[in-house]
Amino acid sequence: MVKLGVVDYRVGNVGSVFNALRRVNADPHLIKDINDLSNVDAIILPGVGSFNAAVVNLVNSGIAEELNRFRGSVPILGICLGLQLMFRGSDEGKLSGLGWYGEWVRRINGPRVPHIGWGYVKVNGECGLAPTQGYYYFMHSYAVANPTPSKPYIGITKYGNSTILSILCDDNKLTYGTQFHPEKSSKLGLSILRSFISITKR
Repeated sequence: MVKLGVVDYRVGNVGSVFNALRRVNADPHLIKDINDLSNVDAIILPGVGSFNAAVVNLVNSGIAEELNRFRGSVPILGICLGLQLMFRGSDEGKLSGLGWYGEWVRRINGPRVPHIGWGYVKVNGECGLAPTQGYYYFMHSYAVANPTPSKPYIGITKYGNSTILSILCDDNKLTYGTQFHPEKSSKLGLSILRSFISITKR
């Protein structure tokens, strides 16, 4: 069984992620400090909390430094906030993100903020994550806006006046992300988690 480390930002509940991972035959473990990262097969940055609080926890715990070291050798999946943390920074906070990608996370411009509910994800390329176009469940106020629809930004979603990055797929770096919540997205969401597990088993 795949041992997945789910990072604890200490600001939210990761129960739904754990439940979904168990449904796809993964073995989730909560990561609170760098010692918990030993012997994990892959890492998930879940979608709970605020940008600043998550950055503070990642830095103070030493996990941010370890993520930089693991990237490219261990599959990493960012969900919602977890995806946003991979970028330079966010309108939500004043602290820098991990800086793996150069874009900035902006407050979305839509009919209702936060954006809560189902949204259509258009897939523009191929990916080891094997995403399928269709409706996924979103719950967010911030996102990478107006991404260029090419690798690694293969999934986009329209919401009001915003075009947002909804799937990131960087196979070479074993780095993946979804702005939506796969653990709340029924069969399509579970298929993404299964694909992430398949990547981990390679």
